[in-house]
Amino acid sequence: MNYDDSTSQTLGTAIVLAISQGLPSFIGRPVTAAISYLAGNRLFSPTFRAVSLNQWVAHDGRLNPRELRQAIRRVYQHQGRALYDFYHNLDRPEEIAKMVSITPRFRSMMEESMSNKPKQGTLMLMPHLSGFNLSGLYMAQIGFKFLTLSLPDPNRGYAWQNKLRTDRGMEVLPMDVEGLQQARIRLQGGGTVLTGIDRPVENSKYTPRFFGRPASLPVAYIKLALNTNARVFGLGFQTRPDHTCVVDASPQIELERRPDPHEELIVNSEKILRVLEGFIRNDPSQWMMFLPVWPEAENEIPKI
Repeated sequence: MNYDDSTSQTLGTAIVLAISQGLPSFIGRPVTAAISYLAGNRLFSPTFRAVSLNQWVAHDGRLNPRELRQAIRRVYQHQGRALYDFYHNLDRPEEIAKMVSITPRFRSMMEESMSNKPKQGTLMLMPHLSGFNLSGLYMAQIGFKFLTLSLPDPNRGYAWQNKLRTDRGMEVLPMDVEGLQQARIRLQGGGTVLTGIDRPVENSKYTPRFFGRPASLPVAYIKLALNTNARVFGLGFQTRPDHTCVVDASPQIELERRPDPHEELIVNSEKILRVLEGFIRNDPSQWMMFLPVWPEAENEIPKI
C-alpha cells in the first residue's frame, strides 16, 4: 500500500490556513469541523488507513468496529481544531497565552535549560500530539529558545508550517546531516533541541518496541544524546475538553551505555518510547500520526 498522501495533505493545509486567516472563530471553527468530519470518512485514503492502524494498536487492539471508527473521527476532529487554532492565533500572542499552560515539572526543566550556569545540553523528545503546534508558539513567546529538528524532506504543507514557525521565533531545521550537526553543536554548548520520534522511517534496520510491537522508528537521537552527554526528557501536549493545552515533561530519562552499539540504540530508544506511550495513552485520539507505524497490523483491524 502506498501511504504517500502528501498532495492531499498540502491541499488540506492550504484550505485550513485560508479558513483560519480569513474567517472569525465562530464561523471558522464549525467550517473546519465539517472539513475534518469529511476527511475522517475517506475510508479508502492512505491517510485514513494509517490512522486506523495506529489507533487500533494504540488502543491495544481492543476496539470494536464502531469504537475504532469513532476514534478515527476524533483524530481528525482534534487535527482540524489544532490546525485552526494554530493558524488563527499565529499573530495573537495574548490568545495563545490564554490557551496554553505548562506544568511545574516542565517549568523546572525549562528554567534549568535556560540558566546561565555551565550545564549539559537538553534534548526534548515528543510524540505528535494535537497541542504541539500551539504549544511551540507559546514556548517561543515566553522566551524558551531551542532548535527544532523537523522532517528531513518536508512536502510543501510541512514547509509552509515550518516557515510560519520560524517567522514567529522558533528555529526549525530539517533532520538531515547539516541539521544533526547543528543540533550536536547546540547540545555541546549547553543549548536545547526538540524533535519528534514517532514518525516511521523506511528501510530501517532498527525496530524498537512501541506499544509492545516492533516499529521502524528513528534512533539517531540516541547517538546524539550519548555523544553530547545531553539530558533527555519526554514532552507531552494534552488538549483539555475546553480546547486549551497543557505542556508536560517527564522526569529526566537516564540513558544506558552498552558495549554493543545496536543493543545500545534499541534499549535506550525503547526506554524513551515507553515514556511517550504514557503521554499518548492519556488520549490516543490526540495522537496526530498519519503514517502507519505498524503496517503489519493491517490484517488485524476489524472492517469499518
